[in-house]
Amino acid sequence: MTETASRDTCPTQKHQCPCGDDQCYIDEEAYEDDELTEQFGPAEPSFLPGIPQTFGTTKVVPPPYVGQSFQNDDEALEYYSNFARNSGFLVRRERSKGNPEHPLGVYKRELVCHRAGPPLPVKSGEENASKRLRKKKPSRCRCDAQMVIKKNVTAGATHWVVVNFSNVHNHELLDRNNLQFSPGYRYISAVDRERILALAKGGCNVNLILRALEMDKGVKPGELTFTEKDVKNFLQASVSINPENEGSELLKSCKFMKEKNPDFRYEFTSAEANKLEHIAWSYVGSVRAYTVFGDVVIFDTSYRLHAYNRPIGVWFGIDNNGYIIFFGCAVLLDEKPDSYRWALQAFLHLMDGKYPQTMLTDFHIGLKDAVMTELPHTKHAFSLWHIMSKLPGWFSVLLDAQYEKFKAEFCRVRDLETREEFEHEWDQMVTEYGLNSDRHISLLFVHRSNWAVPYLRSWFFGGLLATGDLSVKSFFRGFVNSQTRLKDFVEQVGVAVDFQNQAGEEATTRQNHQNFQIKTCLPLEEHASTILTHYAFEMFQKEIMTSTQYAVFETSRDTYLVRHHLSSDGGHTVSCSPSNEEVSCSCKGFECSGILCRHVLRVLSLKNCFLVPDKYLLHRLRRESSLFPKSSGYNYRTQALRSLASIIIQESSITKDRFEYVQWHLSRLLNHIRDMPAADEATLDLELSSSFDATVDVVPARTVARGRPRKLKGSTKTAKEMR
Repeated sequence: MTETASRDTCPTQKHQCPCGDDQCYIDEEAYEDDELTEQFGPAEPSFLPGIPQTFGTTKVVPPPYVGQSFQNDDEALEYYSNFARNSGFLVRRERSKGNPEHPLGVYKRELVCHRAGPPLPVKSGEENASKRLRKKKPSRCRCDAQMVIKKNVTAGATHWVVVNFSNVHNHELLDRNNLQFSPGYRYISAVDRERILALAKGGCNVNLILRALEMDKGVKPGELTFTEKDVKNFLQASVSINPENEGSELLKSCKFMKEKNPDFRYEFTSAEANKLEHIAWSYVGSVRAYTVFGDVVIFDTSYRLHAYNRPIGVWFGIDNNGYIIFFGCAVLLDEKPDSYRWALQAFLHLMDGKYPQTMLTDFHIGLKDAVMTELPHTKHAFSLWHIMSKLPGWFSVLLDAQYEKFKAEFCRVRDLETREEFEHEWDQMVTEYGLNSDRHISLLFVHRSNWAVPYLRSWFFGGLLATGDLSVKSFFRGFVNSQTRLKDFVEQVGVAVDFQNQAGEEATTRQNHQNFQIKTCLPLEEHASTILTHYAFEMFQKEIMTSTQYAVFETSRDTYLVRHHLSSDGGHTVSCSPSNEEVSCSCKGFECSGILCRHVLRVLSLKNCFLVPDKYLLHRLRRESSLFPKSSGYNYRTQALRSLASIIIQESSITKDRFEYVQWHLSRLLNHIRDMPAADEATLDLELSSSFDATVDVVPARTVARGRPRKLKGSTKTAKEMR
């Protein structure tokens, strides 16, 4: 196996359109950050491209500005890369501050122009060779163009904010027509890969393949997003891999893990000559998590290993703190309904036959049929994130300048209250934009009961109906990349699961040390804050704060009409029976999210109800349902202290007085701890962990004749407890 052969095994999103037309595909990609630089020839280290786009139709991206906020650093990188593509330069990730052992992880990144920094020195072994080459200007010329982003944690929410931006270049910018030939912007999409393999199998050489693709896309020669060399490298990688041998090695890996850990579970099927067809597996911690949070499951099948021509399916959900939890994974032979049916059967076997209450999947008709057959008691819905990701490929070119307006109207109609309103507004929208004969809009309407919100309100989604943008992209990143072999896939997924569990445990411990901020002073809010997790309480708090804007009208005994104080008609009907603590609302908010809606909370407040009925504080949203219970082990103690230290750092660095106060007390506390016995004779439960075994010393700062720092107001009690 050559090095080139392993470069095409990264997971990418599939593009086959659910409309059934073999010539219709979805234009969406999910490349790894390092895929484009490794796959297509030499490039500067740490070079990072943006999201692939068609160069002839790239939209103008406004320049970043100081204070601009992004959900994560990848989103910031994507935005800056798209801006760079329009401007005529490339982006690379230069420096970062922080590390996995830091309480905030990586908290600062510098994204720079590809020509930033001093020229790279020539290595001694390359001096003679460089003399024989033509003289070439160094690519780096100390360009100062950059965007610096910094992590900002506010009220438990993490954002990346632009703290510095400069667009001053000391070199000529690249011509936009030639920019596509830079290594970072060359890529072969999943659709093109399948087409290339089909043409090569039919006997076409590389030149004929390029001409055929140019004709398919209607572009001039040289305007493809890849070159002849890229096609040759891709074909070489595809030929060098033996899928049958790799499948056997994958099965051996599962058997080895089963021998090492009897609780490891896997299912597989083989064809003739012991050729592996399908395989699915799960870990003991994942099965335990499914027993608590398996009521809502996402089955993401939007990735595949193209070098092996195999789709990947991952089952996951969210816990009571809003973090992704892994349930299981499958590598299938193909995307036929029979393969999906086998995957669902295997998943039930792995999970001891427990059916999920709701399952979200990609917009795939074959997958829908498989769920209906194998999970007849499970509610099936198409993920809104997958629906929205398909809209650009279907309508952006067709509607051109009207697309953004159409998208906003689509989202409005999608979230309407009743089915009658949805169907009426849908017809008006289709007519307004001239889409009556469009097959994609017809396909969406036919399957509206699986994605339109008015049809899903009575189904339980645990909060995922409004925030259903979870995918396995973030789960795979950093663990399954262009170097991953199929035989190593199970082990690498296990590493990713361990990492996610560790991150979730640290975040849970950190949240347990944070105080809730009561905003309404209502007893209902105070009661919920003592039971729900931060993630669940934020949803509850949003509803109870909004409830104060609603008026209540009693229509009959124990029945009320609740509507916004600015509305003169409409509203929702709330039934409230105090005797048996039963409440319900026509909006089906609790049935859908597990959180009492604003209409019910308004009625409970007016009826002098000071405690939330126990049955409406779901077990899956309570603190006690955490997958990481408290213990006295070394790992727990280390992570608990790390989380507490993170909070102390955030709070004490706000002002100079806070900093001096905390520094003085921590110095005394550290000296006291060092005088304590180093061995714990009561519990010999030391568990060495390579991630948390570093010793950190806090050295007191030198004081400048100022004596003991003055106390802060409200800190006397804490100081006494520490002493």
